[in-house]
Amino acid sequence: MKRITCLLLSCCLFTATLVSAQSVKKYNIFTYTAPKGFVLKKLEQALFYEKKEGKSYCQIFLYPAVNSLGEPALDFDKDWNSFARNASQGVTDPETRETDTTGNWQIIMGGARGQYNRQPFVITLTTISNGSLSYYAAAVFTEQKYIAPIRDFIGSIQPDTTLFTANLPVQGNTNQATGNTIQTGNTTGITKSTTRFDDGWLGTPAETYVKLTRDKSEIRLYYPDEALENARPNTIDAPEYYWSKYISPFYDIPNPEKWSGVQYPVIYHMQGYGRDRQTGSACYLAIKIVYSGGARPIVVKTTDQQTYQQLFPHPNDIDRMLYYNKFAVTAADISGKWKGGGGGSVNYYSVYTGNWAGYSSLSTSDEFTFNSNGTYSSEYRSASSSSSGSRFGAVDYKGNFSVSDWSISASNRYGGKATHFHAQLIAIKGGFLLYLEDPENKSMNYTLFKIK
Repeated sequence: MKRITCLLLSCCLFTATLVSAQSVKKYNIFTYTAPKGFVLKKLEQALFYEKKEGKSYCQIFLYPAVNSLGEPALDFDKDWNSFARNASQGVTDPETRETDTTGNWQIIMGGARGQYNRQPFVITLTTISNGSLSYYAAAVFTEQKYIAPIRDFIGSIQPDTTLFTANLPVQGNTNQATGNTIQTGNTTGITKSTTRFDDGWLGTPAETYVKLTRDKSEIRLYYPDEALENARPNTIDAPEYYWSKYISPFYDIPNPEKWSGVQYPVIYHMQGYGRDRQTGSACYLAIKIVYSGGARPIVVKTTDQQTYQQLFPHPNDIDRMLYYNKFAVTAADISGKWKGGGGGSVNYYSVYTGNWAGYSSLSTSDEFTFNSNGTYSSEYRSASSSSSGSRFGAVDYKGNFSVSDWSISASNRYGGKATHFHAQLIAIKGGFLLYLEDPENKSMNYTLFKIK
């Protein structure tokens, strides 16, 4: 199986395939050629094709373009951890890894072997980025004969960067906050702690979750809890574990059903009909665990199964509710010093010899200070290193700022001009984060925590 992985990685180059105009299809910012003989399956967050032949199968995925982290290796690591890493199926770090470039695009391809229901498979992932945006295609397959259609599909993908709109971490595409906010007290310390969304959901932060209500339905977006996740035994799968923590103590659900559908991306989901122990009323409960910067359990409560299915026809439809952890900013909330940043490192190995082929690393830090007199300062620092040497960068700004519900305007930024950041608060356990995005430079976005 390792030979299959290496062969696929060496073949999946980012080159266009000549096809007739009639066979070209569109998805997100891409045009592509559908793999022959494959069936287009429903998957809310990605393009997904599948082919089954007896016990053998091949699944091919294409994910939408998102903001690049600024370093191809970091983009790949994020994608691999999000899509492929699954210790219960024997998939951890990539067994093979290869890099390539074409024009201003940089490509990293990785692959590994796994096992599902005692059947071995190969999983491959190709991340393609250009510094401002990034996307990836992935495949899960059981036999070497599927290499050709995977290669042809990836080779047919053509992005149109003029169609790209940066992805905000907590704002949906169709459900925008109206700015109708109510000032109330809460454990997170957010001043405007209620957000009304234009599709009817009402969001408020609590100590361990954000509560969303609409009509008689309720959703709880639990904050990541590292201690709770680390306490999960390896013998207990995530859905059962978090079901026992957030649902079983409060509801009687005699026959909960666990999701057993498509293997990748792994779907951690359970649902069932029962009764609320406190009120005695009938209800339908579901839980979905999304692994993104930690385990993020989402609990959905409706009056009946029909209402639940209307809200979320597929378990992956629940993921979008994470974008509703969004609250307006005030000058009082942002006053003080904020810090953010990131980084990572990667070692490269030849897929042909297995020998070490170099490394790269990147570390960045951002600091913003908002003063009560209406002035601000910001600092950016970066350090990158590779086999060929090291580089360092520094940018400082000072000026005045003003705040409205969903924006922060800061003077004297790049070129002496003002920047009008999109801004919002993200509730977390014990406080909140500040998210800023420059709408004129989508790659410039910051997720900051308060340090002073």
